[in-house]
Amino acid sequence: MRSTFCLYVYFFALIIILPACGSDDEVPSLVDPVVDETPEGYALIWADEFNGSTINFDNWNHELGDGTAYGLPAGWGNNELQLYTDLSANSGIDKTNDVSALRITASELTAGNYTSAKLTSQSKFSLRFGRVDVKAKMPFGQGIWPAIWMLGDNITDITWPGCGEIDIVEILGQNPNQMYSTVHFTNSDNGLESIQGDYTLSSGDFSDDYHVYSLEWTPETIHLLVDGISVNELSVEGDMKEFLRSFYIILNVAVGGYWPGEPDGSTVFPQQMLVDYVRVYEQIDFLAPDAPILDIAEETIGQILEANIADHAIQDGFDILGNLEVLVWGGGGEPNVGISDSAIEGDSSLVFNFQGGNWGGGYIKMQDPVDMSTYTNVHFSLKLPVDLNDAEIKLEGTSTDATVYLANYTGEDVGTGFFAYTIPLGDFVGLDVSDINIPFAMWNPQNTAQEFIGGEVLIDNLYFD
Repeated sequence: MRSTFCLYVYFFALIIILPACGSDDEVPSLVDPVVDETPEGYALIWADEFNGSTINFDNWNHELGDGTAYGLPAGWGNNELQLYTDLSANSGIDKTNDVSALRITASELTAGNYTSAKLTSQSKFSLRFGRVDVKAKMPFGQGIWPAIWMLGDNITDITWPGCGEIDIVEILGQNPNQMYSTVHFTNSDNGLESIQGDYTLSSGDFSDDYHVYSLEWTPETIHLLVDGISVNELSVEGDMKEFLRSFYIILNVAVGGYWPGEPDGSTVFPQQMLVDYVRVYEQIDFLAPDAPILDIAEETIGQILEANIADHAIQDGFDILGNLEVLVWGGGGEPNVGISDSAIEGDSSLVFNFQGGNWGGGYIKMQDPVDMSTYTNVHFSLKLPVDLNDAEIKLEGTSTDATVYLANYTGEDVGTGFFAYTIPLGDFVGLDVSDINIPFAMWNPQNTAQEFIGGEVLIDNLYFD
């Protein structure tokens, strides 16, 4: 097998949780709390008041699908359940109670089949420093995950979080009176660092009425607020060059995901996020410093592995898969990737060394999709940690994916600690096998207590017949 690629292994290195300041020790906002006026010392440079009859696509794009079209694992890399659409049922302008607002609607079409919308200002508007005010009314319910956030424009040049991420507000719908404000970036150890603050209403929920969620951003500080109350304030220092570059704005409502969990019987659909306005200001007479030059190696998290590493998992001579790369994703439990000289076929195998403690997975991806409809089974051999009881085995195409669970299959002992598995492709229900581009993925190894566990998984002799 032949492949050349760079692999970036993502892992959560540090998450710092910052409580919101109380009334006695509140960190003051840089400006007065926003009502509906221009903050003192600022000038309005961009806004959408959503007063028209339709969404203004001079300002916004729709991102569509489940994330795979953007190079992410299905579920937008977070195990989300919704498909994003540009249908009017999922987004549009709502005019009720004398308020004209952008409406983003999450719906359940059939049991477990969800749609929603995600709007971004990518390539149409971005900012570098200033103030953002978003007046919005949030949805609620178990598994509902609304967000108003920002990504660096250079997401097209560098993988997340090297682009930087600013979450102005996220809400877990099962706790509708609590909101989170977070930044994500690559730290000096090439790990993901996240700094998070939260705020809880003293009465009522964020779904009851509109609130103003704000970002105040200078080259020295990032300050996140709700209704003028400080939620998270941090200094831009050290290896935080991400926040000296330009960002675009994102509005979405996700359904499910590892953080909020899945909807349940208590979740009511449809759910809506209503956005009265998005307003962006710049400080009067402010001169921004030059943006730092992007250093891909310095600002990419994880390890960069040798070319052709996926070949160590593939049966010798099984060349139909073409050029391959290995990728990982997760919330801290994704594996480090390596090579072992312990093998059942050939002289080496691929290693996924799972970190445990959180969700995550690794997968082999083909450069070009392949029609596998003439094949009946997928075969692979695994050497597993002794406490691994179950894991998700996933195959993906360009538009479909399906998962089976390792605990439902019995491997054949083939020696040296390896067990060989044969899984019929028909078991991957709903998978379109005519355009497979991920012929193997392993996610979320668990013990008998269904806890995410760590340990080395050796993968070898992968082929189809």
